[in-house]
Amino acid sequence: MVRNLIGYLKEHKGLSLLALLLATGTIVAGIGLMSTSGYLISRSAQRPMIVDLFMVTAAVRFFGISRAVVRYFERVVAHDLTFRVLLKIRTAFYRQLDAFPQKWMQARRPGELLTGMITDIENIQNAYLRIISPVVVALIICTLSCLLLLYIDPLLSFSIMLIYLINGLLVPMLAVHLSRGTGRTNLESTGKLKVFLTDIVPGLHDLFWLKKKELISNEFRQHEEKLFRVQSYNANTSGLVEGIQSLLTNMGMFTALLLAIPLVLNNQLQGVMLAAVTLGVLSSFEAVQGLATAFIQYEKTTEAASRLASYTADNQSMTARTSKSATERLLNKQPEISFNQVSFAYDHLHVLEQISFNLKPGSKTAIVGPSGSGKSTIINLLTRFWEPMAGKITAHGVDYSCIDQKSLRSALSVVTQDTYIFNRSIRENLLIADPNATDEKLVKALHMAGLGFLSGELDTTRGASGIKLSGGERQLFALSRALLAPGRIWIFDELSANMDPLTERRVLDSLWHTLEERTLLMITHRFLDMEKMDQILVLQQGKLAGIGKHHELLFNNDVYATMYRQNMQILRG
Repeated sequence: MVRNLIGYLKEHKGLSLLALLLATGTIVAGIGLMSTSGYLISRSAQRPMIVDLFMVTAAVRFFGISRAVVRYFERVVAHDLTFRVLLKIRTAFYRQLDAFPQKWMQARRPGELLTGMITDIENIQNAYLRIISPVVVALIICTLSCLLLLYIDPLLSFSIMLIYLINGLLVPMLAVHLSRGTGRTNLESTGKLKVFLTDIVPGLHDLFWLKKKELISNEFRQHEEKLFRVQSYNANTSGLVEGIQSLLTNMGMFTALLLAIPLVLNNQLQGVMLAAVTLGVLSSFEAVQGLATAFIQYEKTTEAASRLASYTADNQSMTARTSKSATERLLNKQPEISFNQVSFAYDHLHVLEQISFNLKPGSKTAIVGPSGSGKSTIINLLTRFWEPMAGKITAHGVDYSCIDQKSLRSALSVVTQDTYIFNRSIRENLLIADPNATDEKLVKALHMAGLGFLSGELDTTRGASGIKLSGGERQLFALSRALLAPGRIWIFDELSANMDPLTERRVLDSLWHTLEERTLLMITHRFLDMEKMDQILVLQQGKLAGIGKHHELLFNNDVYATMYRQNMQILRG
């Protein structure tokens, strides 16, 4: 983790060095302020001429002002550096997530990924402010202080060095021992609470309606109490450690005072310097005060880094073997996509077995079959959310794995059963499909999809996940996105599943008028307009039970004919 973070810091060497210099300068200014203040008080007790105190007074003012100014700029530079590192870490993590297969994504709950993207990354980016910078600054300040004290008296220098080591090394080791395991427990408890809230809050209204309020409250309290216990333990540990450090700091000052008094008596040190040395030693301990916290944070930070690494350890980028020529061919013309003996399984549960078919440019294909026959799995394979277990999928005769993932998906316009609508304006949700679309184009797409009533409300929101839209309206919204997207292959998964018959008829008519030369693949349970399809794939228990045109299958395929008659009876009521 530290190695990776240092790698990010190397990209900003100037800022990193400046931040360390400013952090060191802040403590040096503090030491100078305390030392000159002690000298000023001691010298003033001798009642010298006022002119003799001008230089000391100016030094006190200088260190007092410079400490505040340097501290301000140190915070500005350090946080600027931290946010730059945060940007790098988050960008790298998002790029890795974008390359992961859908199967991996679906194995994790939304709150788990949210925790990884927010809490874990923030813990890592704080490593500079709370771990690296305090350790480096402590080494510099303690070294400089011991060298200056060595010039005054070796015994004084080695005594203070010993207390530095106890305060900066042994106490942090005690803190690590006392807090061992709490970093993982803290992250796990925080993560579980966030996962719980992420999953529960969207459905809170329904849960209250089902009279599950007490059950939800009890579960929330359990998560909260576990997090409270570990945080209380950490707070107690921090309080104990800070108390020990404060005790050692005062011991360091007292030791310096005891060892400096004989030096004054033996005329090895001027009497007016006694307070300066003692207070200077006291203020130098500021450098080691935060080391215990740094060591405690180290476990939490490394645990967060390990969790992030676990998200990516078993997944390799799917774009590593891309072929530039294959990608260019996909972008330049409408591809012919072929399934060649493709098989797929979910955790040893076979869903597709040796499926073969072609999607020719400009063709219209329907996939029908009972629930669980593998229809939606074909879409997930087409979009490369999942990879086939056996066989291969090709575009222009080139294996799917050799085609750039982003370019492939830009050629597809997919409308699934679950349409996600962000809690943003209607305009922003539509611009996802075409960032350069004008308002006129957006309004036209809404009218074509049967959502003309939204054309005057482009700047309004419809709630998280489009909660203020009905299920059918959300499907129509997804259709309007497909109309805006540049994809030349339209893929619809149960487009009209939540629509009434009149709306469904209007949408299908609009679909045929806007299809033009695009390739169409439609999964449906309703056998409407099957005669307009160039081919129909009949799936049954993951196998291809038939392929052909509507009239051919109606007379030659018993599975299709039975499903068609049953569907027509349902539609007629």
